Amino acid sequence: MNGTLSCNATTCVNNVTGICSARTINVLGSNAHSSESTQCETFAEKGLKNSLTNALNLNVVGEIKQVFNSDSIEMSPSIRCDATNCMHNEKKLCIADNILVNVTGALSSKRTQCETFEE
Repeated sequence: MNGTLSCNATTCVNNVTGICSARTINVLGSNAHSSESTQCETFAEKGLKNSLTNALNLNVVGEIKQVFNSDSIEMSPSIRCDATNCMHNEKKLCIADNILVNVTGALSSKRTQCETFEE
């Protein structure tokens, strides 16, 4: 991904003020024909257990860069994508310039979706 990833999953352990702190995220939706059929598999509810479980997927370099540059988003995770019907999917990687993961009161990945999906 060359652009930015925005996420409104404020209950996710990887969400730091709307920016995803994960090194890699996984978007599911192998049979998706709309964003509603996708989900962010990387979502994990905030809490000590999930913080420890997800520590190996932390984007440390991106977080350090972000601390020193508040003018732009420096944390850009690699996005693996299973939504093969999406026009932004190239060899199971997302190539969209800007990505939005949208959430409606999610406590699990089932209520998350990639709003950038386009068939």
